[in-house]
Amino acid sequence: MSFFSVSTYNFRNLENTQVNTNAKNIFLVGENGHGKTNFLEAVYVLCFGNSFRTKIDSLFIKEEEKEMSVKGIYTEKKDSNTDVTPSANHEWQPEQNGIKNSILLSIVKGKKTIILNEKKVRDRKEIIYNIPCVVFSHDDIYFVNGTPERRRTFFNQTISLFDCNYLDNLRQYERILKNRNAVLKSNDKEIISVLDIQLAEKGMELIRIREKITEEFNETFSSVFSKVSAIDSKIKILYKPSWGFESDIEKIKKTLSSKIEVETALGTTLSGPHRDRFYYYMNKKDFIRIASTGQTRLISLALKAAQAEFYKEKTGKKPLILMDDALLELDNPKKIRFIESFPEYEQAFFTFLPGEEKIISEKEGLFYTVNNGIIR
Repeated sequence: MSFFSVSTYNFRNLENTQVNTNAKNIFLVGENGHGKTNFLEAVYVLCFGNSFRTKIDSLFIKEEEKEMSVKGIYTEKKDSNTDVTPSANHEWQPEQNGIKNSILLSIVKGKKTIILNEKKVRDRKEIIYNIPCVVFSHDDIYFVNGTPERRRTFFNQTISLFDCNYLDNLRQYERILKNRNAVLKSNDKEIISVLDIQLAEKGMELIRIREKITEEFNETFSSVFSKVSAIDSKIKILYKPSWGFESDIEKIKKTLSSKIEVETALGTTLSGPHRDRFYYYMNKKDFIRIASTGQTRLISLALKAAQAEFYKEKTGKKPLILMDDALLELDNPKKIRFIESFPEYEQAFFTFLPGEEKIISEKEGLFYTVNNGIIR
């Protein structure tokens, strides 16, 4: 999948315009705060129907405006196993390589609407498998040294990219959990008992998939990290479920029952997949406890590169890549190593400060400058 054009209307600080993105590589160069990340966010919104920066949709709307929209024209290749060949001027040829599609996201009178090929999308799940996208951003470091919730978020993202059943199970689990937390406040033991069984059933499915995928993902991740870090020792991700690996429904019900008094007082469920943890180990030690900031940044970059590579391994398709100033903290040798081991992609959008784009000067594509929201 690749975008031919992206149009913005009252989105953040960006000018109302259509930007030609008809190339494999799109480069956005400009100082911080001028709109480079806003444009990447617009592309991400078209892929997932939400943002990688905020959960508040109203922040998309330009100051002093009341509505906004983002529109993309993209292609779905006829044969996902056949590489698209660029023409002499490095532009994709839609009539030869795929079918044009349009996707529009708008917010009017406070209501968000998504239109795919002139049809209203009822559930965001209908679009997230159309244009698989992996974003590299500065905040990715929190997937490594952040809260357990942030680490879980990364793995939920990774699995959901290719497994819609996992996404369904996760949503159902979260709904049951929300209901259970609400009922805890009323201490209705009969309803809680029913919810415990539902929570255990859905939770066990999540644990099983997380355990399997973590083992598989480790192979890809360890390989990518070795290439970009030049460290011989292997790093491994350890998954530790709150309920343990050997739990069955009866054991889980006992665990939940044993905590019921405390949970009732707090109004929240204290165990389950929403409390699972992921650790990064090297030489049988928690590496994050001793890793430098530079090493932690490398792990976060390797995580996202492995996410893109793992998606390709699972589906045979190459994702779209959004690279948002993620290499700034690395020295030039590490930057070069990372670029050399960059995952395969269908299309990529890169943002750079002026001069930084020289590290990928050998790549061909469309170069834009971004100044006060104006893209030229």
